[in-house]
Order: sequence, then C-alpha cells, then structure tokens
Amino acid sequence: MYRYKDDVYDRIWFPYELSGDWRRLSTTLNNDELVQNGYKLPAIVLSTAVTPINASAPLQFHWDADNVNDQYYLYRHFNEVEKLVGNETRAFDITVNGHSFYGPEIPEYQSAFTVFSTRSITPAAKRYQVTLTKTKNSTLPPIINAIEVYKVKDFSQSETQQNDVNTVTNIKNAYGVTRNWQGDPCGPVKYMWEGLNCSFNGLNPPRIISLNLSSSGLTGQIHYSISQLTMLQYLDLSNNSLNGPLPVFLNKLKSLKVLNVARNKLTGLVPPELLDRSKTDSLSL
Repeated sequence: MYRYKDDVYDRIWFPYELSGDWRRLSTTLNNDELVQNGYKLPAIVLSTAVTPINASAPLQFHWDADNVNDQYYLYRHFNEVEKLVGNETRAFDITVNGHSFYGPEIPEYQSAFTVFSTRSITPAAKRYQVTLTKTKNSTLPPIINAIEVYKVKDFSQSETQQNDVNTVTNIKNAYGVTRNWQGDPCGPVKYMWEGLNCSFNGLNPPRIISLNLSSSGLTGQIHYSISQLTMLQYLDLSNNSLNGPLPVFLNKLKSLKVLNVARNKLTGLVPPELLDRSKTDSLSL
C-alpha cells in the first residue's frame, strides 16, 4: 500500500489481485527519472505493470456496481516499464463494456500518461468490463500500471463550514495525521473523518463539534489551529507525546465541555482561565 508521502495528494494505492492470466512487469524508477503529468502518481506505483501471459490475449478487468444506475469516472494510468528495442512496439485500444473508449494508447518509457473519462459512465449493467486489446501492428501485449475508479455520490447535505475545513486541514498537516482524512470532513455522514463528530442543523453547513486524536502519535506543542474550531465541544489529545505548556488559547473554545490531554509530556500549570471554567463545571479537565 502506498499513500502520502509517496503520493502528494494522499491517495491510497492498493495492489490489485493478479489474475491467473496476468504476469507482472517491474522496473526501478524514482521520481527524478519519471516524466510526470498533472495527476502526479508516485514513481513506485508506476514502476510496476501487468500484462497478459498470452501475448495475443486482451488484458481485462472488471468491477460490479451496486446498482445499474451507478455512475463512475475512470482514470487509467500508464508508463512503459520496459525499454523497447529494435522493432518492438506496444499499442492498444481501450473499451468499456465493448464500447470504444480510447486508442490507440502507446505508453512512453518512464513517462506518465493518464486516460480519463470526461463524463460519467453508466453502461446500464451491474458489471463494468474494461478491455485493453493490442492493435494489429503491435508486437507486444497491452499493459496497465494503475487505475482509479470514482463513484458519483449524492451530496444532498451541505458541505462542512469552510473555516472548519481549513482549520482541520491545518491540524492534519501540522501533525502529519495518517488517518483516512480525505474529502469533506463531515459528509456524507457515512464517510465522516475518523475521530470527528459534527453538528447538522437544517440547511446550515455542518460544524465540527468533536475532535478525538487520542493515541495518534502526535508530537510537538498543541497547535494554535485547534483554537479556531470555534464550535468544538469535545477535544481528546490524550496518550500522545505532546510537550510544552497547556496553551491559554484553548480558552477561546467557548463551547468546549471536555478537554482530555492526559498521558502527554506537557509542562507547566493549567492556565487560570481554564481552571476557572473547570471549577464552575462548565469544562471537564
């Protein structure tokens, strides 16, 4: 599996289970050698490819949709991993469920190329079959290095309030959080970021009200960005390696009811402002 820091966009790349009709091709490739495109795939991902064992056979893979009306966007990524010699050529056409999609594709050595759909595809079938077939004049079978499949989701709820999005992204970057924090933090509800809880109030944008980063390997001091989650009610930073003082700026979180910073390496005294709130039972420390 590869993700950030290999992937600058923190996409998660999993190995595809090899079919019995495929064989793997690989090369040594680093980011300096690879001619990139705008999708910036990690060189380690594009250093491997699959090809059919039978050089005359097509390369096929598929996935099954939950519903015949599901819509998908496809991104297929290519890089020639073999240095072709003499009269060797590799060219192939791409179809989806028998319909022409792109071709001929001629991968270039150590150069990333992406074939993508500009419109969603809905082939009125639950199985999506992608086929790569070598052209008549090609001496080598097709290859593919990586594929992304995106399903269209109905975002009927509002997106998370923008300040909360910016703030939690700053927190993610400051601590190098390695959880699956991608997309909108609060929605869809089924895909809410791990460790977050949000409030939903009619047509108003969702707000982050709970942040649990316990046992997340956090180091350094408590980051100022946390104080900008203005609707935060619950903050758990326990069981990390945070150091320095408990910052007074946490008192800016007027809605905060629970603050847990146990089992860290914090020094100094609890700020009087936070102590006063704990004495009136408006804040649990």
